[in-house]
Amino acid sequence: MSVRQILKYPEAAHILKSRSEPVRLGDPGLGQVIEDLKDTLLATENGVGLAAPQIGVLKRIFVLRKEMIRKDLPKDSAVLKPKGEIAVFMNPKIIARKGSIVFGEGCLSVPDRAADIERAKTVKIRALDETGMPFYEKMGGLAAIAVQQEIDHLDGILIIDHPAR
Repeated sequence: MSVRQILKYPEAAHILKSRSEPVRLGDPGLGQVIEDLKDTLLATENGVGLAAPQIGVLKRIFVLRKEMIRKDLPKDSAVLKPKGEIAVFMNPKIIARKGSIVFGEGCLSVPDRAADIERAKTVKIRALDETGMPFYEKMGGLAAIAVQQEIDHLDGILIIDHPAR
């Protein structure tokens, strides 16, 4: 088990505010980064998701805790099919957004701060799973919000960068 330190703003702003590079399947160390993300997320008390930049890796990967998003996914969800407690998203891209919602968000990299952020109410995402297989998923609720926040991390955007609501 490799639990990594979660980088904090403003000390690690130079990493957290950087855009991540796409994952290439077969990248050396890719499996270890995925395992470290899973272990680190599971070691948090209430983290829903964690992006690779938050552990100092500028790659387009994030993970979500399945138990916290299960109710916001369809019954035949591609995200829930693989075994394990954590869903892996590599090279994610939101391909459709619908509606609008303002939600009070927190972030493991910006502790003790929360922000009301306007996000899409539902999203459709395209990504690669842990094995490199592509999948599509439509999400609402906390799952949609978490995906949008984690993709923000991959683009170097933090919750404090959003306009106050």
